[in-house]
Amino acid sequence: MIKKVKPEEIASNLDVDLLDFETTEEVPVLDDFIGQKRAKEAIETSITIKDKGYNVFVTGLPGTGRRTFVQMILKNIAKNLPTPKDWGYVYNFENPAEPRVISFPTGQGKVFKKQLEDLVQETVEVLNKVFESEEFATRISEMEEKYSALKRRLWEDLEKKAREMGFSVQLTPAGVLAFPVLNGNPITPEMLESLDEETRKEIEERNVKLKHLIDGTLYRTRKLDLEFRRSIEEFQRRSALFAIEPLFLEVKNSYEDENIRKFLDEVKMDLIENLADFLRMDTKERRETFLKKYSLNLIVDNSNLSGAPVVYEMNPTYSNLFGRIEYYVRNGFLQTDFTMIRAGSMHKANGGFLILDAESLLSYPYVWNNLKRVLLEGQISVENMESVLGLSNTVVLRPEKIPLDIKVFVIGTPELYELLYELDPDFKKLFKIKADFDWEIPKNEVNVRNYVSFISSVCKERNLPHFDREGVKKILWYSMRQTGDSTKLSAVFGDVVNLIVESGVVAKQEGSPLVTSSHVLKAFQLMENRKNLLQEKYDEMIRKYDLMVEVTGKKVGQVNGLTVLELGDYSFGIPVKITAKAYLGKPGVIDIQREADLSGKIHSKAVLILEGFIGSRYAQEFPISVSASISFEQVYSVLEGDSASLAEALALISAISKVPIKQGVAVTGSINQHGEVQPVGGIVEKVEGFFRTCKARGLTGEQGVIIPKANLKNLILRDEVLSAMKKGLFHIWAVETVDDAIEIATGVKAGKLTKTGKYERDSVNYLVYKELKKMKKLLDSVHEEPVPKRKGRRKKR
Repeated sequence: MIKKVKPEEIASNLDVDLLDFETTEEVPVLDDFIGQKRAKEAIETSITIKDKGYNVFVTGLPGTGRRTFVQMILKNIAKNLPTPKDWGYVYNFENPAEPRVISFPTGQGKVFKKQLEDLVQETVEVLNKVFESEEFATRISEMEEKYSALKRRLWEDLEKKAREMGFSVQLTPAGVLAFPVLNGNPITPEMLESLDEETRKEIEERNVKLKHLIDGTLYRTRKLDLEFRRSIEEFQRRSALFAIEPLFLEVKNSYEDENIRKFLDEVKMDLIENLADFLRMDTKERRETFLKKYSLNLIVDNSNLSGAPVVYEMNPTYSNLFGRIEYYVRNGFLQTDFTMIRAGSMHKANGGFLILDAESLLSYPYVWNNLKRVLLEGQISVENMESVLGLSNTVVLRPEKIPLDIKVFVIGTPELYELLYELDPDFKKLFKIKADFDWEIPKNEVNVRNYVSFISSVCKERNLPHFDREGVKKILWYSMRQTGDSTKLSAVFGDVVNLIVESGVVAKQEGSPLVTSSHVLKAFQLMENRKNLLQEKYDEMIRKYDLMVEVTGKKVGQVNGLTVLELGDYSFGIPVKITAKAYLGKPGVIDIQREADLSGKIHSKAVLILEGFIGSRYAQEFPISVSASISFEQVYSVLEGDSASLAEALALISAISKVPIKQGVAVTGSINQHGEVQPVGGIVEKVEGFFRTCKARGLTGEQGVIIPKANLKNLILRDEVLSAMKKGLFHIWAVETVDDAIEIATGVKAGKLTKTGKYERDSVNYLVYKELKKMKKLLDSVHEEPVPKRKGRRKKR
């Protein structure tokens, strides 16, 4: 059935119920997302399931608002979730290379850090007061006098015994000197030599005994010094402990966590045991070095957070995601400690949600593998990449691991999802939820209402003039045009926002308080002008007849097909001349494109379907004895798709029947073996492409495009095309069968089968049948010609 499309029908398809408003200023801003029910349900399902592995991979086309949607829905959910703990690292007094981790109730980490700093500062002040007090100095003096008296008594006893043995003892810096005396005078070596042998021997024996006495006295003196030092240290410890115990007890009693209480006890005891280092804190550097181990490195502070965290890591490098251990230079050497541990995004998102971009995640080395390891283990530490890879032989910190409770949302394209699903066995274990974003949404009242609110939101956020009703209609027209379907609206909001912004700028430049349809159309044209250079080059080639396309007259075996050129950010349609030739030869259709390796698989399939259609329609009584060739003229790249199969069928039928085709009619559509016309893509680009060609060569009122009837809903055309249709200068015909297209393209009746099994006389199908039958007879007559016999003698055997 042939349907000539009226411009009013196209316009009515594009009409929308815009509700009751004059400008978008009257419309409330959008407080929710438009559509994407499937994705929303997937995300909500993942959050309700607490088991490991229910992370989410969000798929969809760029510009569909995946990141904005995920952030918005997660923030709304996170508000009602508990705020997670704070986390910090402290010095490990048993093994300094393995810093310990301590968790705090929300906001208490910051409080404890301040309490600890104040406690250490107050402890220093108290100890300084204690050690500088008169009472402490007096007690130390008393202890020194006591031990000095004991030492004096030891030396007095030694001197007394030495005198009784005839010796004198003197204590010098070099040691103890002992020498014999006679009548109160020291005996010189000369005098000793002059004495008789028995006297000398007696003096030497007494000297040996005295030496033993001196060694004993020295031992007891050293023992007294050690006891004195220990008593001093014990007194200092007791004094210090007595002074600081109440300070530590006050802080300790405010916490029930055993890890915090244990750490405070360790700080106190370490301070007591290292009082000597404390007393040597005579410089700022020594003081900082000594007191650093009594601090808290708070790596995650959730004190300012309400609800669960939602972290979007835009640059997921290894250190940004998993944290790092920094170093500082001292005396020419790299050094580090627990205070140099830095948190990554996973630490900050612990207890909440982490959002990552798949492409960035996979582009940084070792990040993907480590993310999988962390999620599988359910805990995270801080390690530098060189340590994880075993590239560092130096002693490094090994911080205690933190339990991980996190939902990871990775945003990527459908292609990346499929690759990971097929090639990475861990992917399906860790990302069990797929949130698929649609690139289009139904055009219903709810979505239209939300779209208008969306336009209002953009205007208010960007400080743009608001849109009137006609301006809104044009935005919705553009949205439908992006989907290529008048029953849908585009969910690629990035492109829509660009048009809203540029339309607002145009209105501002013209001094208009509102954005009208003319401003939207001007902005739309400016956006296209930045991309359509190649389209203009093709149009110029058509005007100059460099591309040999006819838009007037009739020709046998020639038809204008339509193709779409896609350039990434822009696509446009152009006509292509399709020619067909029929002749006696090997039965079949030769696809010149395929023979030249310029045909894709789908196009090759379409040609085979065309052969099946021709054979089933015309070869019921005799085999087809014609050979035919089909070519896309002036096409030098690979052809793909089946949208030209209707045009190819018309060209072939025209070539066989000798019925000419109107060159002012372009054709698009695919066919099946039953001759039914199927929908194709790129209808808008194809129709507008042929319209530009006809306009450049001159509109005659007889030109137009044949499209599949199923593509009527895809007609979202420019006002220029609709205006030409209203004036009768351009036409669109919707067809359901090949016969419908034959009648429009040739102006001759296609012809139906009569009761006798023959096609109606003088119809196109009749002429095809008649010509094929004629070719069959010619071919049979060639095969029946007698073969002349050879003359000559028979050879004897």
